[in-house]
Amino acid sequence: MKRVLILAIFLVFVASAFANLVVYSSVDEANARKILNAFVEDTGIKVDFVFLSSGPALARIEAESSNPQADVWFGAPLENHIIAKERGLTQAYKTLSVYGVSPEFYDVEGYYHPIYMNPLGIGVNTSVLEQIKASLPESWEDLLASEYSRMIQYPNPQSSGTAYSLITGLVKVYGEDGAFEYLRNLAPNIQTYTQSGTGPSKAVGPGQVALGIQFTPAFFQFMEQGYPVSVVFPKEGVPYEVASVSILKGAKNLADAQKLIDWVVSRAGQQQVVDQKTYFYPIRPDVDFGSLQPLSTINLLSVDPSWAAENKTRLIERWINEVLPY
Repeated sequence: MKRVLILAIFLVFVASAFANLVVYSSVDEANARKILNAFVEDTGIKVDFVFLSSGPALARIEAESSNPQADVWFGAPLENHIIAKERGLTQAYKTLSVYGVSPEFYDVEGYYHPIYMNPLGIGVNTSVLEQIKASLPESWEDLLASEYSRMIQYPNPQSSGTAYSLITGLVKVYGEDGAFEYLRNLAPNIQTYTQSGTGPSKAVGPGQVALGIQFTPAFFQFMEQGYPVSVVFPKEGVPYEVASVSILKGAKNLADAQKLIDWVVSRAGQQQVVDQKTYFYPIRPDVDFGSLQPLSTINLLSVDPSWAAENKTRLIERWINEVLPY
């Protein structure tokens, strides 16, 4: 009888330990909280989430694959979810919510689904530019000017999917060798390579640096809050991310994980992405993106996500060897 009681207590503990949907989020913490809180409000499903940049998130998911500690990977650019699929770390779920969404944004087999899309851009603190008597950049080439010496931040691709998107975009503009030559030439103007993809904006807003390169939501937020910040989309073109979500293989809260997919891709979920002031672009054409700069005014570079996934390790190693030492 005593053994049965102990077993019953243990089973109750195990059930309670996995009562909430567990999410590893590569969406920045503030915006992940906004979106996931809206999901909780709409569905009543409780969520626990941990913020991890895309590189650490993928490494942790792989390390835990024999005993998954999370149900969902939420965020990180699309190519990261392709890698997770190829490594057998995620499972398929086909949601009816994708109807009306462009097929380029999701996996037809159901392994990954879109949350939002964002163009990469340059955030500029105009007050700092005035102090250093520098002009507003209009192109990637402009960033090589000596007037920006140690005044630029962008993320480190070893930890940040944002930085890898920058590399793939520059490859599209300059070719692979030209892209790495450009990044080497840019290195003298870099103050630091941040660990997080949103790190540069945290320095641009308060004026610790003049320029930051990352996806644009935080810059738009600073602008609306009255900071002396503007956004430049270089005329040569910019890459964009399709932040995605996948259900992890072995998810202990599978039904709730599927409901999160259904919700975030749906029109109601996408409207929440806009209404919660994330400054993310919705992936549904039937949802208004509000005050954000129209995508039609931005030269968007389309990078094949399968190519980006296949070449990620090689290109990051090349960055480590050819750019980081400068």
